[in-house]
Amino acid sequence: MLVKEDATRLQELQNEVNALKRMNKELLTMQEKQDSLEFAWSGNLGHWFWDFKENQVRFNPLKATALGYAKEELPEYVTFQFFTDRLHPDDYDRVMDAMRDHLSGKSPVWEVKYRIETKNGDYKTYYDRGRVTQREEDGSPLFLSGIVFDISEYETEREELLKENSDWEKQVKKDTMTDLYNRSNILVKLGQAIAEVKSKKSQTVSMVLIDLDNLYHQNTLFGPLFGDEIILKTGEAINESISEIGYGGVFEGGKFMVVLPNHSKKEATHIAKTIKTTLQEKQFSEPAEVTCSVGVTEFTINDTVSQLFNRADRLLSKAKEQGKNTIIAD
Repeated sequence: MLVKEDATRLQELQNEVNALKRMNKELLTMQEKQDSLEFAWSGNLGHWFWDFKENQVRFNPLKATALGYAKEELPEYVTFQFFTDRLHPDDYDRVMDAMRDHLSGKSPVWEVKYRIETKNGDYKTYYDRGRVTQREEDGSPLFLSGIVFDISEYETEREELLKENSDWEKQVKKDTMTDLYNRSNILVKLGQAIAEVKSKKSQTVSMVLIDLDNLYHQNTLFGPLFGDEIILKTGEAINESISEIGYGGVFEGGKFMVVLPNHSKKEATHIAKTIKTTLQEKQFSEPAEVTCSVGVTEFTINDTVSQLFNRADRLLSKAKEQGKNTIIAD
């Protein structure tokens, strides 16, 4: 049985613990209000405090209510795992590695962006930053504190801006009529493909040079808008024929260039035939016969961009001299 002095001391300790609990509750409430006043504009979800030894996390309820949980649904003491168990699978290892690095002292702060699952199964993006504020004599962590922000809207806006920038970049590189690369950028693609071969990152590259037959005559006979229609549908024929296997570009007037990485001359000639046939099968607004002449060549190890192009251009000229509407490969 406890003697009277022991019972009195035990009651004093219980009263002290209860007082500390009330004080902690009051301090946390004050911190929550301060968070709301100071940081509401920036998506702040408030401070968090992690008693590492007891694995108890105290935090502004905004961190959980933003995920769809009511304050009443949360236990009195939430563990660190309450949040880590809801991390996006693709983010989990990265987040845990960052925390381990900080706990061991390898990094001065824990600073990480992650996606976290909401109650209804969607994901929000949080930015979390904290550090160990108390350690034991041997360096083991005792207590951490930090602050977390909901940056979901910023991430959505960022993704939209990146997409817009990507779309804009593509538009700058493309010919507006045909959606093929413009002259300068198809030459860039050719140069890149040659560099890949020279660095042995790809095996070969072939080039197809296409020129519309009698475009000037068609313009004179049916008007310049019909000439535009021919160019537009030639672009369609090229895009349909090369799909994801190469790059098509408008070179000048009725001349087009196709760059085919990792395609031999034989394969490129087959693709050229497909383009030629696809163009001839197009329906036009005027009763005109639309054909093209084609030169096909394959890169050799000592070729420059100019040499490869000039060889294809000579083959194209030979196709014109031999009556047009034909393909010549070297």
